[in-house]
Amino acid sequence: MKNANPWSLALIPCISLLLGAAPAWGATAPPLSEVRVFKVESAKCSETIPERVNTTQMCEHRGPTKVSVMEVGLGNNPMGRFNGAELNGQRTPVCQVGNISEACTGAGTLMGYIYVFDLNVEAQGWFQYSNSSINPPQNTLTTQLNIR
Repeated sequence: MKNANPWSLALIPCISLLLGAAPAWGATAPPLSEVRVFKVESAKCSETIPERVNTTQMCEHRGPTKVSVMEVGLGNNPMGRFNGAELNGQRTPVCQVGNISEACTGAGTLMGYIYVFDLNVEAQGWFQYSNSSINPPQNTLTTQLNIR
């Protein structure tokens, strides 16, 4: 039997340390599967937007208006526009905690985001939101809402 080289034996603990320090890979990120406007709020009223509805119904929104978008899954290129003009939005991560979806507080699994866009509605126009999935095939989902 051959004697082991002491230098080769010294590599074993080093490799073990490196492998032990490697991150534990979790499940892959959920692909983007849904985007939709679910709420429009202005000084005149606040309305919840049902699925598959493409125009506001309750009132004519004018002035400062907030548009809330739900995004299920993870994307990497969020874009909100009103009548073609780019908007800045704020996002809140949403986690799945058991059977409940809620704002992430360190518990649960990230499942998507809520985006809120501030705009000034002077006349009727189109709000559009799109994002591309972070996972192949990087599909792009889009939702549109005519704000009266």
